[in-house]
Amino acid sequence: MNSEPGLVGSLLMGIAIVLLFNAGIILSIIRNYQLFDRIEQHNERITSFKKIRTGVSFSFVFLLVVGALLSVIAASKLKMIVMENSILVFLIISVILTIFPIFIADVLEKVYKKNGSQLFFHFLGYTIIIGYLFMPFQKLHDMVMSNKNGSASFDEEGNITPVEALGALISPENKENELRPEAFDMIKGVLSMREKLAKEVMVPRTDAFMIDIQNDNDRNIDAILQMQYSRIPVYNEGKDDIVGIVHIKNILKTAREEGFDHITIRKVMQPALFIPETMAIDEVMLEMKKTQNQLAILFDEYGGVVGLVTLEDLLEEIVGEIDDESDQPEQDYHKISDSEFIVQGKLSLDDFNDEFMTNFEMNDVDTIAGFMIAKLGYIPEDDSQESVEIDGIKLITEKVDDSRIMEIKIELTPALAIAHVQREKRV
Repeated sequence: MNSEPGLVGSLLMGIAIVLLFNAGIILSIIRNYQLFDRIEQHNERITSFKKIRTGVSFSFVFLLVVGALLSVIAASKLKMIVMENSILVFLIISVILTIFPIFIADVLEKVYKKNGSQLFFHFLGYTIIIGYLFMPFQKLHDMVMSNKNGSASFDEEGNITPVEALGALISPENKENELRPEAFDMIKGVLSMREKLAKEVMVPRTDAFMIDIQNDNDRNIDAILQMQYSRIPVYNEGKDDIVGIVHIKNILKTAREEGFDHITIRKVMQPALFIPETMAIDEVMLEMKKTQNQLAILFDEYGGVVGLVTLEDLLEEIVGEIDDESDQPEQDYHKISDSEFIVQGKLSLDDFNDEFMTNFEMNDVDTIAGFMIAKLGYIPEDDSQESVEIDGIKLITEKVDDSRIMEIKIELTPALAIAHVQREKRV
């Protein structure tokens, strides 16, 4: 007597599982692959679907949880039909009906990836209904996850951003990822460009070669020709007053046409590109492309010049160091013993941490020299030897010139020294 309603209920539960997974696949796969960008028809249902797609983002885990719950309910009804007192049958059916939705999800995903645009409209109506039903749960899910992981990277229309799509493509967790390590590093460099600021890759003002327009033209030209740079900033009396950029190509072109005796810096100078130091480096590249510049002057919030950045500096964030025939090899550090090293003060704090397996962090500090000055609380005098100890690691000023820490001696703890030796062997 009771078996027939139980069977009907189980069948309905099975249909519900299939429909739920079908709707979830549509709402997730269509989002990621943007299949409706290829659909020519536009109507009210498309508008409703876009709204749902923006508000609801079924995750695979969410689908499994709901599907498992429905499967258990269906199994409980089937249990009453097959053997009212058999727990074993109940467990077997529960396992089968829990695995079944996973199989459905896998099959549906492949089908929609291949034929999404054709099948899209057949299931659009009930997908909208299910989307509206689950929207409150999605809002609650977003509130919880945004506090934990931050907001998802979707645009205003709910489409996944290219960065998120590429990130998922090259993720080591993606079993279909066949990228070579070099390609993986390059794509990862591109994705990180929006997270890095211009000041993190700039040449500091104190290290930048510039010429004073007030100097004699012959003196400036001789200095330019002795250096291995193609573009040189020009300042008026002080480096905070950049008045232009000199391209060595323009000097040679003018010299060819008029002779070196007739060259003036003002004649061959071009306007400079100024950008804030807090601009993301991907935006810097776009600005360089827009203005046809390969060198930009960075200024801080007070309008003072803090450094410069070149197109080569930005490209090196993607492909790694680019050494040409004019670059002199320069080591960031050299080894004295297994526990003692001399490092360049301009070595970035991130690179220092990576190399020596430390965890030094401080806001508004980019280099190990800046970190040491902040810990000391004062700027060391020239040729003085100051030291500070952090987490058992001793930092000693090795060379101070013009109030700048040029070199620092590092004394590692025995444990870190052993770890660094092992790291060198692996590399």
